[in-house]
Amino acid sequence: MRVAFVGKGGSGKTTLSAPFSRHVARSGAPVVAIDGDINQHLAYAVGLAEDELFTAPPLSARTGEI
Repeated sequence: MRVAFVGKGGSGKTTLSAPFSRHVARSGAPVVAIDGDINQHLAYAVGLAEDELFTAPPLSARTGEI
């Protein structure tokens, strides 16, 4: 299943996708949560510790290329 949360800025995409992702993961299903926002906060919202975060540069570091 693929689920996407879309909308304008400030519409609650991260606020809704974080608990949704945690709920699906607790049910035992594999989850890949991708934060496509220029200001990426989903990892923090799902509760990952700093040492658990993937260390790819944020999208905001490549604004000129985007």
